[in-house]
Amino acid sequence: MERRLPAAPTSVDPASGRRVLIVCPEAPSPPTWGFALRVHHLALQLARRHRVTLIAYGSAEDGRDWAGLRRTLDAVHRVPPPAALESRRRHQLASLGGHSSFHLNALHSEAMQRELDALLGDRRFDIVQVESSQMMCFRFPGDTPVVVDEHNIEYQLLERVARIETSSVRRFFGRVEASKVRHEEQRAWLRAAGCVATSAIDAAAIRSAHPGVPTAVVPNAVDTEHLQPDSSPVDPEALLFVGSLNYRPNADGVAWFVEEVLPRVRRARPGAVLTIVGRGTPALLRRLATPGVIVAGAVDDVLPYLRRASVVVAPLRVGGGTRLKVLEGLSMAKPVVSTTLGAEGLDVADGEHLLLADEPAEMAGSILRLLADPALGRRLGDAGRALAVERYGWAGAAARLEAFHAEVASARAGGA
Repeated sequence: MERRLPAAPTSVDPASGRRVLIVCPEAPSPPTWGFALRVHHLALQLARRHRVTLIAYGSAEDGRDWAGLRRTLDAVHRVPPPAALESRRRHQLASLGGHSSFHLNALHSEAMQRELDALLGDRRFDIVQVESSQMMCFRFPGDTPVVVDEHNIEYQLLERVARIETSSVRRFFGRVEASKVRHEEQRAWLRAAGCVATSAIDAAAIRSAHPGVPTAVVPNAVDTEHLQPDSSPVDPEALLFVGSLNYRPNADGVAWFVEEVLPRVRRARPGAVLTIVGRGTPALLRRLATPGVIVAGAVDDVLPYLRRASVVVAPLRVGGGTRLKVLEGLSMAKPVVSTTLGAEGLDVADGEHLLLADEPAEMAGSILRLLADPALGRRLGDAGRALAVERYGWAGAAARLEAFHAEVASARAGGA
């Protein structure tokens, strides 16, 4: 849903910067979902001033932009995916009888461990950045400080998802998993030299568990140059949801919207149509393709859909971290209607930057109000755009990350 990685800029010399190893579950380019967007843009920004190496699971046929990554970063290492991802259900069931969670151990493999041993043993890095506690299932040999970037507080996310499960088996498994993950994730924070969170709320959760672990807030952000308003025509009946439907909170939220909110909107505005942009299983996409819904699926660039939309919706009922879909709508000066949880962790005000609504009738009413009052939509959109530019650009987020890397590296050097 975004452009592929460009070549590394030639106007700066990263040789004088730090050497950073990014450990990631999969290649973050092209960045077609929230997790990848964060890694993609922060890595791109870091590569302007530092020597960045990426190690990730993947294959030559997985559709990821390995060539672009190699042009942009100092080095890229690809490791075959672990077996647990190929037979997910079997490994989930097997984990029930053990002390370890599936969620924080499914990404472990001996092949990845060997690569990490070789990288950290043969050359010196100044920082190892681990993308989420799910990748903290490895040993990191040597004395290089490890910073874990928590895209979500994983145990909180699992607890929230378990509460909305309709299947008793899934609900039971989710609760057991969340309990295991809480202990494992908190141990992972203690192993790290520092923790990065996407919001002050998540940072407070980390500090509450381990007050002595250095913690920084590096917010999710948006490419405000690529995603900016223009004079393109807007469809006055077009609603838009953007998000990977392989991510359970997104699938739950958009299904709830289609079943509970959209019918209320269409009773008053029969021409209103929701477009859903994001990758998902064929079965789910077919189920969502009801009257008044266009399922676009995975797209190369979300920009044309954002340009045409009258209202961007973020109807999440569970989740963690901060939602890039909200920031994308704000950056495009689009009126956004979100649940309170969908906007959690963002420095937004209801009625100033967007509209918040948690019940179906309330959300439908907010959408109808915007469709009937374009001036209100413009006012919210202008305020949202200004906020995105001022506080949520990737350059600013990367500057915070660089400062924290420097702090952690300095503390390690001082204690050596």
